Amino acid sequence: MPTMPTMPTMYFPIRTLLIILLGLGMAAPAAVASAPPEGFSRTGAPGDWGDIVGIVPVGDGRFVAWERAGVVWMLGPDLAMSMEPMIDLHDEVGGWRDHGLLGLALDPDFLTNGRVYLLYVVDRYFLLNSESPDYDPDANLYFEASIGRITRYAATPRSQFATIDPESRTILLGDTITTGLPILGQSHGVGSLAFGDDGTLLASMGDSASYFEVDTGGPFEGGWVEQGLADGIITPDQNIGAFRSQYIDSLCGKILRLDPETGDGISSNPWYDADAPRSPRSRVFCLGLRNPFRMSIIPGTGSTDPATARPGDISYGDVGWNTWEDSGVVSVRGTNLGWPLFEGLDTNQEYWNTNTLHPTAENPLAGENGCPERYRFRDLILQDSQPRTYPENPCDPAWQFPTSWTGPTFKNEVGGYTGEGYLDFGSRIGEVIDFNLDVDANGVQQLGLRFANGGPDPRPVAIDIDGILQTTLDIPPTGGWAEWRTAWFTADLTTGSHQIRVRTIIPTGPNVDRLDTPDLPSTPVVGTPVFSHQRPMLEFRHSITETRIPTYTGGDATEVMIGSSSSPITGSPFRGNSVTGGVMQSHPAWPAEWRGIFIADFLHQWLRVLKFDSDGVPTSIEIFDQTAGPVVALTVDPVTGDLLAIRWSSQPIRYSPPANPCPADFNGDGIVGGADLGLLLAAWDSSRGDLDGDGTTSGADIGLLLAAWGDCTP
Repeated sequence: MPTMPTMPTMYFPIRTLLIILLGLGMAAPAAVASAPPEGFSRTGAPGDWGDIVGIVPVGDGRFVAWERAGVVWMLGPDLAMSMEPMIDLHDEVGGWRDHGLLGLALDPDFLTNGRVYLLYVVDRYFLLNSESPDYDPDANLYFEASIGRITRYAATPRSQFATIDPESRTILLGDTITTGLPILGQSHGVGSLAFGDDGTLLASMGDSASYFEVDTGGPFEGGWVEQGLADGIITPDQNIGAFRSQYIDSLCGKILRLDPETGDGISSNPWYDADAPRSPRSRVFCLGLRNPFRMSIIPGTGSTDPATARPGDISYGDVGWNTWEDSGVVSVRGTNLGWPLFEGLDTNQEYWNTNTLHPTAENPLAGENGCPERYRFRDLILQDSQPRTYPENPCDPAWQFPTSWTGPTFKNEVGGYTGEGYLDFGSRIGEVIDFNLDVDANGVQQLGLRFANGGPDPRPVAIDIDGILQTTLDIPPTGGWAEWRTAWFTADLTTGSHQIRVRTIIPTGPNVDRLDTPDLPSTPVVGTPVFSHQRPMLEFRHSITETRIPTYTGGDATEVMIGSSSSPITGSPFRGNSVTGGVMQSHPAWPAEWRGIFIADFLHQWLRVLKFDSDGVPTSIEIFDQTAGPVVALTVDPVTGDLLAIRWSSQPIRYSPPANPCPADFNGDGIVGGADLGLLLAAWDSSRGDLDGDGTTSGADIGLLLAAWGDCTP
């Protein structure tokens, strides 16, 4: 069954969408009369919000909202729209299927410079014909290849920044058909824009690949790859389907980091090229995403210096394929979130088994151990571990693959193996797998058998060296057949060639990948980056109520079901099918027990909060609203602390916190003290620390705070 594409499928009315999903065997969410927690209020907003897909606060109480079709509006504090749009780009924007104007960010100095940044898909007709004297503004070319674009405008001070000056237009990314964000299908395109604490501009972009089938390049259902190649929207080396997410010379499947003045990459980006600052690799900040439709910066987590490459922690939701949705946080440049080799926490066997070659990374040891001329993408990333480890050259003589076997079957049905496949022991005692090992000097060697055991019980094997029993390995369960571990043992070997035999001693055995010989010289991967997979903070399943949390066992990546006694995050399992996330809610007016990262699910229509301790470690995830509706964007009102949820084809929801019985207790800890005074001073001249109701924070408010000093009881 195909996954739902990117953002909720806007091409269909919601009722039609649900009928289609039911036809695919996907259950619609049950009707649950669950409201926000006690004390919170939930209200709608005036006006027609049918095509609104996002909203951001201005900073003075107002908001800017935007329609998928390309129309931007200034809103008042009550969310009432202005009479005229801020800007109307509907003739340029391709607002169809999952595409359109999906991202917008205001400059941190918007109330001074009026700058607005837009991320959208360009209508192909506009892209090809806008300069023609025969251009028809009412024409379009939907369902064909096009590009995504990032454009900057400036609002005018005389309009109180409510109207854009069209002459201020500057294209930062996508000024030509060959330099944009590739749009090759009906989904997995442009996503969000956000400013880092360092003033850099971040943008999320999907893999522009098929969501129906394994896509390693070439034509796919509902896509236009040949057209994209003919137009130069992608180059031949980028014709690798979902693996564009792993290719740093493609803009797809990435979070990008740009200079908001020029659109160039930032020099502290992980693969910045000073000779080509507008190249994909110069603009990439992190990679390995399928469809990061919504992401945001967690305020106050970054550096103000762009040279440190710390724009702030990036909270993201990545829409899954066949099985898992996931949500996590990116803190470090060059982070690889794994898609398509991983989906959520686990290897994705369908893509792993394609053995797709990297387009440009030649392997200097090609031919050794049967290795191809270029690295496979899966050669360049290892599963998460503690401490993190990174791949060596797969042709390295330190990795010994089986030379012969009797009984086991050669397979490549599950992912995570490192050679051409693995050996699956049968159901008889005495089946064998042999390795040949050449030793250069006498001495004790450390050897490791890489295995997977998806069964519930240990599957011990004997290790014979040159026909003599050396040891017995217990081979414990690994939690799944795509979960690989290494069992280590030592052997005192003489110079020369030796046979290492793995032999079953019960009527079953593990799957066996290779023999590791770390005492032999190892050869690093050269000419291309290598990665350790960063797993998300949590993943939740599509059709089954199942939520998993990443853990470690002896340094190896494992996972537990949320709600189990061993889960580091408390909560109850849940499911979802199109994640919208996430935004940090930490406003002082918001109750401390409900602060954290809010994520939503479009299909199942819930809203949840992931909570953290004082060290930023996630501790629990709890339901906030079971009937939030088809949420496509979330934001926080910096003035009131309200959480705003934008819903497709419906009015947004404003979630307001319970009335504060002690207004001077800004941080909600039950005490009015120095922390609250600091928050008030930080809000000086704004309305956020206004205690006396005059609309601004000033000396009078300090007096009221000091009068309430101490225990804060209603």
